Amino acid sequence: MRRLVVLVLLLTACGGPGIGPKITRRPESGSPAGTTTVSAPSPSRQVLGSAPADLRTVDWPKAALPARFCGIDEPVRLKDGQAAATSATWGRILLLQNGVAHGDVDGDGQDEAAVGLMCDTGGGTAASQLAFGYVVVRSVDGNLELVGEISTTTMRDDAYHVPLLAEPKFEKGVITVEERWYRPSDANCCPSGASLTKWWLRDGTLKPDPAVQVS
Repeated sequence: MRRLVVLVLLLTACGGPGIGPKITRRPESGSPAGTTTVSAPSPSRQVLGSAPADLRTVDWPKAALPARFCGIDEPVRLKDGQAAATSATWGRILLLQNGVAHGDVDGDGQDEAAVGLMCDTGGGTAASQLAFGYVVVRSVDGNLELVGEISTTTMRDDAYHVPLLAEPKFEKGVITVEERWYRPSDANCCPSGASLTKWWLRDGTLKPDPAVQVS
C-alpha cells in the first residue's frame, strides 16, 4: 500500500505539456484463462533495440517502448521518462515511465524487466490519468525483446479513476500483480479495493487469469 500511495502522490505532482482536454477512459478487461504450461519463447517476438545482458543497468527513462494497453503499438522513445504520443484509443496523450521491477519469469536464470508506464492527458492531476501497465522485456543476444504487457483487468462501473498496479512479483512461468481500484467514496490518493491477477507465460507471451478480489 505504501508503494501505491507514493506512486499516486508522485504522479499527481507531475506536470507535462498541454495535450488537450480530459479524454474519457476505456474500461479494461482481462482475457480468459487457459492452461498453465510455460511455453518456449516465440521466434516472432518483437525486438525493441539493443540491450545489455543485465537489464538492471538500462536507463529506462530514455528507452523506446510500446504501450498497447494505451493504444500505442510502435515503440515510443522516452526523454527524461516521458514523451508525447498518439494513442489509437485517446488521440494525443503523454506517456510516462513509472518505475521498474525485475525477476526471472521464463526460468532461464536471467532476470527480465517489467517497466511501468502510464498514459495521461497531460493535465498533471490524478483526473488526467488514463491507464497504467507494465511492459515486460528480456535481453537475448544483445537485443531487447518484448515478452508481453501487463494491464489492469478490473474496473468498477461506478469508479471515477482507473485502477493502479503494484510492483509485479516474479515466479517461474507467472507474474502476479496487485490491482488497486477505486470505490466511489475513495480519495485520489487511496484506492480501497484490491485484486490479484496472475499473468502466465503462455504461447510466447503473457496472458492473465481472471482477477481475484482480496479486499
